[in-house]
Amino acid sequence: MMTPKEFQKQFKRLLMSRVEGMDWDDKLARVRQYLRQLEARQSPEEESAELTPSLELIPFEPGKRPVDEALYPGHGCSERVGCVNTAGDPAELGDEVWLLYRLRDLYAFVAPFERPFEVTMSAWFLPANLVDCEPCPVPGILDLPLSPQIVSTSSYPVPKLEPAPWNSFHQTVYVATIIPARQLMPHPPGEQTGGGYSWRELPDEFRARIPDGADPFTFASLFRQQIRVEIRLSEGGRTVSSESTDVEVFDTGRFGSLYARLLDRLVKADLEAQQRELGIEDLHVGYHPWFPVLTIGTDKSLLYLRAIHQDLEQHRRNLPDPRWLLRLGLYLELLTCLGIFEAVKDEYPDMLSPEERHAFEKGEAFAPIRAAIDPAAWKQVWDMRHVAPRAAGFFSAGPVSLTNLMRKQKATLAFLHVHHADLQKAIELAGPNLWNAQETWHRVFRDAERAVLKNSALAFPELSHLDPRWRDFALWHQRGDMRVFGLNLMPEALTGLFGDQDGIFPAACRQYRKSMNDVARWAAERHLMDYTGEECIPRNASLLEAYMDKNPALLAALQRRDGYGAAQSVELDEPSKSQREATAEDVMTLLRRTPVFKPLLDRELRRLATKARRVEYGPLDRIVLQGQRDSAMFVVASGTVEVLVRHPDGQDTPVAALEKGAVFGEFALLTGEERTATVRAIDEVVLYQITKEALQPIIEARPQLVIELSLLMASRQANLRDAAERYIEAEEKVRSLAGRIRRFVLG
Repeated sequence: MMTPKEFQKQFKRLLMSRVEGMDWDDKLARVRQYLRQLEARQSPEEESAELTPSLELIPFEPGKRPVDEALYPGHGCSERVGCVNTAGDPAELGDEVWLLYRLRDLYAFVAPFERPFEVTMSAWFLPANLVDCEPCPVPGILDLPLSPQIVSTSSYPVPKLEPAPWNSFHQTVYVATIIPARQLMPHPPGEQTGGGYSWRELPDEFRARIPDGADPFTFASLFRQQIRVEIRLSEGGRTVSSESTDVEVFDTGRFGSLYARLLDRLVKADLEAQQRELGIEDLHVGYHPWFPVLTIGTDKSLLYLRAIHQDLEQHRRNLPDPRWLLRLGLYLELLTCLGIFEAVKDEYPDMLSPEERHAFEKGEAFAPIRAAIDPAAWKQVWDMRHVAPRAAGFFSAGPVSLTNLMRKQKATLAFLHVHHADLQKAIELAGPNLWNAQETWHRVFRDAERAVLKNSALAFPELSHLDPRWRDFALWHQRGDMRVFGLNLMPEALTGLFGDQDGIFPAACRQYRKSMNDVARWAAERHLMDYTGEECIPRNASLLEAYMDKNPALLAALQRRDGYGAAQSVELDEPSKSQREATAEDVMTLLRRTPVFKPLLDRELRRLATKARRVEYGPLDRIVLQGQRDSAMFVVASGTVEVLVRHPDGQDTPVAALEKGAVFGEFALLTGEERTATVRAIDEVVLYQITKEALQPIIEARPQLVIELSLLMASRQANLRDAAERYIEAEEKVRSLAGRIRRFVLG
């Protein structure tokens, strides 16, 4: 039998052994945690619970990406959305969906015991109605063995994977992948490669729900599928532990295809009919009053789809949550286009194929869309499609009259009015988003501005017949400004036509911003969206307003926020490059100046600095939201943030501005309490995020820090009271905060 001294020697030898990824504090923290677990058991000597392994899927978190795990262990998250692109190159794989998971207490299955085990993945297509239909297994992804792989640190920031051993499970986050283009798409008939399975392998019932094609992502399926993915840890065919998650996969190659039908079939056919009626030869489709809004709207969608693809394929951060915008854009296209198809079907009955019409009129997936479309409203807009015929003299604009611009403006405003009524219904179908809808709204709005600028010549061919000075007036004039283009030099006919109103660019920007804000206000009243401030999209979120105000710094910041590299231009540019990561010493210097970390020793501060996560935000991006519950604090490294408090009447009031070295969120970090204010960036900001997981080992190693931190926090809370009241309150808060911190951080 071992003596107490021999036990002590062996225990010390074990503590002194090198363990990859663990330092002395890590070991002490783990021992203390384990001792608390033993003390909590009725029979501490029984180790059966310790040897029961488990599997944990790491959930998605808005604003985070799987690749974060490479540089900041513990900060990565799983994805919950993927895409295929049936309109792209079949040789391109496109997106991979990364699911992050942990294995806990796997001791019995690794050295020296080496009991056999297996980690597998299975997937099912989920029907629109789970009540009446069973999930459909995805051929090829049933009990698919998974090899251990992790996010590569050597390739960061490029998202790549590399193999890793199972025996490092205690410090490793593993990654399972689904490649939608390979595994969720059937291969062509007669071929055995290029796809995951044969279409015939799917059950008859599943294929019957898709009468318009031979893949799961056709019109009948709303260009999407919801997939349930299960990862299972098993031993000898027996499930030891498993978890599942749902992933939505969209065919982004088919996004915009219904808008394309409007242009290619409806607008072009109608223009040919008008051309015959007016006796005009070679009338370009760009003269049709519906052409600008459809062209610009389609290009706007392509721009934000580009941003989404960058998020999903390159793990960029253009959007906090790409899934919500994909849902929203899809439902909006379906509601708008199907509403128009129904409005014109007496004149143009072939907008849908017979199979698509059957799916639309009978399919269960289309039930909420059938109930929401408004063909009568679209019929009224369709009546505003007539081209202004050629006029003599100054009003001649080639084959049409210059007044055709006014008809385009009226048709566009009417189109947007009904389109945004559809947008309200699309928000209801997409589901509420109370945490990052405002940032999504900003991105969509600025992509609309980019689309207007990019497509002005194509959408308004009438302007090509004007003198360049007059063309600039028509594009850029701002109401009330008579100096910009020398109004006294303008022909009276031109000024009489336009009057003192905004030109095409400022009018499009301001009208679209007003309409988007109206929709956001409507959604906020119904608790479908939330935003900070009086407007969801304030004026200083606009590229065009920054450009017209000659504010190059704001313009550059907005461009960089959206992933573009242009410094002072409203033109599109190549994606911006990632900023250099600060060294641990840089972060340590910043943290040393932070009052909340004064009780920490240098070695503790250095340890915290190595686990601080650098995050960047653009103008008006919200960092934390009032009412949100999480456990992280932030240190401002550069830029300025503002703190806003929401009152019971819904108004947001700025209460403070914080600059370099300031901290916020320390109470959430230490107690896990709800955020008491919203904090958003005023300009571009760089922050360092400190999480509970980063602080926990330090407090584990030195528990007396709880009292020191509680004293500091209580003092900060009471700094506006007189000395006597502050002393009494601080004493009470020390006891209260110490208990809350112990319960939250130490369990």
